[in-house]
Amino acid sequence: MSLGAFFVALSVLASLIRYTTYCLSIYHGRTRPHVFSWFNWGVAIGIGAYAQFKLGAGVSVWGYVLVATTCLGISGWALISGEKNITRSDWATFIGALAAIVLWRMTKDPMNAIWVLMAIDVLTYWPTVRKSWHDPWGEPPGSYFWSGLRYFFLLFAVPEPTFSTLVYPVWLMLTDWVFIIYILWRRRMLAEKGRAIA
Repeated sequence: MSLGAFFVALSVLASLIRYTTYCLSIYHGRTRPHVFSWFNWGVAIGIGAYAQFKLGAGVSVWGYVLVATTCLGISGWALISGEKNITRSDWATFIGALAAIVLWRMTKDPMNAIWVLMAIDVLTYWPTVRKSWHDPWGEPPGSYFWSGLRYFFLLFAVPEPTFSTLVYPVWLMLTDWVFIIYILWRRRMLAEKGRAIA
């Protein structure tokens, strides 16, 4: 087994742990995924897989293909068991992300596609960030740790690392781990507020 394939295997393992814990949390009613976030993540990361392939990211592309496929599956599940409070701002970010995908189709440069995908990722996170502001216990931080870790492993699966092949997985890793900090901060804030009221 090549070193790249080894790190892809580690990324797949981290993804399996991430999605197993996340799906169990949905099944037990502790997590309510937002359909817009998961659908957009699936589409955007699928496009990211193609862009990484064009940029020469090698076997690491398979890690993104797995993520994109699973995100689309969770978006389908979210239609049944997900967040039902969908606001106008959620619709705006959803439409904005889809518009950014159209913008990506207009560019022929894979690196420009990566920049657009990073912008889509910011828009895509908004419904989940908004939902978690009101209910930070509705998303499991441990699952996002595994999510970021899989992108960390994909960094080492790139055969010839360059800025263009590493910036996207670094971005995805950091957004997942920053989201953990956000959830924990918001939980602490609400807990302190609850103690002050009591």
